[in-house]
Amino acid sequence: MLLFIPAMAETKSNSDIVKNTGMGVIYITFAKLWFLVMGWVLVFVLPRLFEWAAAGDAEKGKAMYGVYALVLTGVSFVNNGIVTGTIQSVSKFTAENEATAASVRYQALRIMGVAGFAIALLYALLSGIISKYWFNSTDDTITRYMHLSAVIILAYSCYSVFIGSLNGLRRFRAQALFDVAYTAIKMVLMIGFVVAGFEVLGTVLGFVCAAVLIAASAAFVTRNTPGTAPFEGKKFISFAWVIITYTFVLNLVMMADLYVLSGFAPDLACASGMSEAAAGEWMNIQAGLYKAVQQLAFIPYQAVISIAFVVFPLISKVVREADMSVARRYIGRTFRFTLILLAGLASVFCGVAEGAMRLVFPAGYDVASPALQILSIGIIAFGLLVISNTVLNAAGRKWHALTTVLIGMGAVLGLNIFFLSTAKNADTEILTRTASGTSIGMGIALSLSLVFIYREFKAFIPPLSLLRVILAAATAIGAAQFFPGDGKMMTLVHCIGVLIIFFGILGVTREFNGEDLTQLKQVLNRNPKQTRSSAVSAK
Repeated sequence: MLLFIPAMAETKSNSDIVKNTGMGVIYITFAKLWFLVMGWVLVFVLPRLFEWAAAGDAEKGKAMYGVYALVLTGVSFVNNGIVTGTIQSVSKFTAENEATAASVRYQALRIMGVAGFAIALLYALLSGIISKYWFNSTDDTITRYMHLSAVIILAYSCYSVFIGSLNGLRRFRAQALFDVAYTAIKMVLMIGFVVAGFEVLGTVLGFVCAAVLIAASAAFVTRNTPGTAPFEGKKFISFAWVIITYTFVLNLVMMADLYVLSGFAPDLACASGMSEAAAGEWMNIQAGLYKAVQQLAFIPYQAVISIAFVVFPLISKVVREADMSVARRYIGRTFRFTLILLAGLASVFCGVAEGAMRLVFPAGYDVASPALQILSIGIIAFGLLVISNTVLNAAGRKWHALTTVLIGMGAVLGLNIFFLSTAKNADTEILTRTASGTSIGMGIALSLSLVFIYREFKAFIPPLSLLRVILAAATAIGAAQFFPGDGKMMTLVHCIGVLIIFFGILGVTREFNGEDLTQLKQVLNRNPKQTRSSAVSAK
């Protein structure tokens, strides 16, 4: 995670920034890896727990997982928009002038507390309409679960202020510790409530309790935020509303396809001769299958999101304090490493899709593996889009970033509606159609964002790196089709084999080089004199 850190001038300030950046990436990367591990536990355990709760009925278990997917996707869409936008806004103003850190925290908490309550109330009021008229739900189960989940929105609105303050102050260790603790608490509570007999309701209860607990803890830990200079709340609002709107739309790009799929599925089922009740059950099953695809496909994105958290406050400083050549090198290396990590992990899920589905989910979920292959490629574009737009937002080009996701949202929604409206049968083909529309839409949004980055910074993904990564990924995915053997143990071997081929080709083509090792030593070296020396030699 340290390969994208740029060489900087020989100054104590820059040396400290480099070291702090590196340690920040390490801390937050560890937290995100922990998040991935806990996420894997939930992905692996919940489908099996739901099947167990359904007394071994596999189809009913999938339907429960589908209800879980619809409820959690809805609240996660709102939460992600609030959290990412608020963290970045608080972080930006805190990083620009740490003397105002306490005032920024206070003003942001006051504003986001009110906004969070209003959004949570609106979400609860709309949930019944969404459940009844879009999902064609024949009972109020989904509605009740969505009502309860609205509490999470208010808790997250406050929690994100505290984490944004820590991020802006570059207290990455504390930020990472909160992430680690929260992820573990949420997982334990969600699984515990399901085992206690609450079924899908248990996942919502666990989520609510964990969100409230971590928000209260973060409020206590950050109560003595430093700084005495005043900060105007209007300044926060004028910046934050654009960023939060941006992140809401970004999450629509990422999550809207499940809702579009769920809206078309009942009509397709009824057209195929199913009763209304059977169509609703079939819709839940398809939602569960597609949620399973998303859980695996988005793992590469989760692995690189820590880069965005660290890049944002530092780009804000680099744009103001360094020359454009430094920013250009920084952005180029960030793109390069992000691409390598995304493509390497996506190659696994694209090359070993069927085996991965069988490895993680119960029997019957592997019918969705073709959709996983398609969406895995789309996630490469989405991950790069997030990093690219993070750079634009940090540099104050928030309208550019918002434009890219608005166009991306339109493309994803339009393509999904087109592909699903032209489907003729109620079968799993609708999963691949959904994944295709989403992946193409993400690619369109990324293309526009990269154009903005090049216009502003004359920076781009290094062309040779792009070619080498494409070669490595294509070779690894192609080779995976000829791997011998079957079963869960062999699937793990196949996954490792794909990664070995991918990174082996990058090594042979010298995509990894001595400069990367120099940058790594520069960050990890705790001796100030040696650090300055490394910075000079790297330059």
